[in-house]
Parts: sequence; structure tokens; C-alpha cells
Amino acid sequence: MTIKQMAQKALDVQSAVNLSGVVRSFHEITEAMRLEHKMDTVTCNQHPVCRLFAEQIGHLTGTLYDEGRSYSDAYRYCSEMAHSAD
Repeated sequence: MTIKQMAQKALDVQSAVNLSGVVRSFHEITEAMRLEHKMDTVTCNQHPVCRLFAEQIGHLTGTLYDEGRSYSDAYRYCSEMAHSAD
């Protein structure tokens, strides 16, 4: 996948409403960045294409707004669920 194609996918994803589709596309792009374009971790993580994907994930998960959902609440919930008796 070319950088141009990645940039277009990052633009396209800005109107996405399906989180699982966004994450799958994000995985494909970061894999191509690492394997095909030989980007190191920092370069890949901080690439503008990754930023747009991360922003859309934040938008879809409600983390970009103050909606009463904090990181600590989510962490606490997941920790409690992971450690609860089945």
C-alpha cells in the first residue's frame, strides 16, 4: 500500500461510524507502514495518517468529549471485570 493510499484511507475514515471497520483498516495501515515502508515505532505512531485514525477512534468511543466517561472509569471497569469470578 502506498503512502498516498494510506492518506486517502485516513481521510475516508473520518466519516466512519463502524469502530471495528476503522480498527481493521488501522491495523492494515500500521502493518504496511512497518513492513513495507520500514517505519520504526515512533515514526509509525506519530505519522499523520495514524493521527487521523486515532482521532476517529477517539470520536467513536466518546473520548474526545467530556461526556462523563473518563479513562479511570473505563480502567476501573475493565479491571473489575477481568478480575471478577466467572
